[in-house]
Amino acid sequence: NAENLPPQTLRLLCREVSLLSADPPDGIKVFPNDEDVTDVQVAIEGPEGTPYAGGLFRMKLVLGKDFPAAPPKGFFLTKIFHPNVGPSGEICVNVLKRDWRAELGLRHVLL
Repeated sequence: NAENLPPQTLRLLCREVSLLSADPPDGIKVFPNDEDVTDVQVAIEGPEGTPYAGGLFRMKLVLGKDFPAAPPKGFFLTKIFHPNVGPSGEICVNVLKRDWRAELGLRHVLL
């Protein structure tokens, strides 16, 4: 949670979440947690022309004390069948693993 974050990381998280909330990617709503900036929830509209069209999928990003050096963890809260989503909802994609770079930021994760 935010209490354990270095001040520089806390400022960065607040800025990223604020920018993302003010100007989210198309089809995505951002729900910042005012009590814990390390917990960001989003709702993603299923893209047209896909099996997910018409659906609304809730997702959670968990940001650790090493963010942005370490990637956030992503979880779908809505049950979804996708090859990159584990049974517990954990998102397993390269950008959240080996391809992560600190300059990518949260917006890139949601795109």
